[in-house]
Order: sequence, then structure tokens, then C-alpha cells
Amino acid sequence: GTCMSMSSLRPRVHVHIRIHDAYDALPCFHVQTLWFQGSVFGILWNLGNIASMVSVQTLGEGIGYSVTQANMLVGGMWGIFYFQEVTQFDTKLKWFSAALITITGIILLSNEHE
Repeated sequence: GTCMSMSSLRPRVHVHIRIHDAYDALPCFHVQTLWFQGSVFGILWNLGNIASMVSVQTLGEGIGYSVTQANMLVGGMWGIFYFQEVTQFDTKLKWFSAALITITGIILLSNEHE
């Protein structure tokens, strides 16, 4: 018929990659060096996920989800104070202003919970 599928319009290119070559191209995972740190942080990540589910079930979606999203504030403070990712005063001032608005919103939402 007159209707052609898109696959018939594509050029036929065959690429043969051996699995061994693909595996060798991967970066080193450093499992022997980082297994402990990776395990600890994986456990902490899962505990945080469990705590967020419990908070949403206990406090309701409006408050619980807002509280769990406050983790961005903690991550932002780590970036500012520990890793020193932000050095300009005006950028820090904007971040703390936004953080204050976020905390105010969380507090106002928590007052709606009965």
C-alpha cells in the first residue's frame, strides 16, 4: 500500500558489540573501597523513605508531604556550610529568604492539622 512505517524509512545499521567489550568500557565502581559508605548511606536513604511514608500517613498529605520536602532545606544547608558551594552573600541571602518562606508555609500548614 501507500502507507509506509517509520521503521522502513530508517537506514539499516547493524552494530555488533560484544558484552565483554561493553563491560570493559564501564568506569570502575570501587566496590571494595566504598562498600561501607555506600551501605550506610543506602540504609539512611531507606530510613528517610520510610519516615516520609509514615509522616504522610500520620499527618496527612498536605502537611506530611510538605515536611518531607523540607529535606531540600537540609541539603541546601549542607551545600552552603559544609561543601561551600555558594560563596556569594547575595545568593546566600536569596536562599535563606526562600528557606524562610518554605518554613513559614510548613508552619502554616501544620496549624491546619486537627
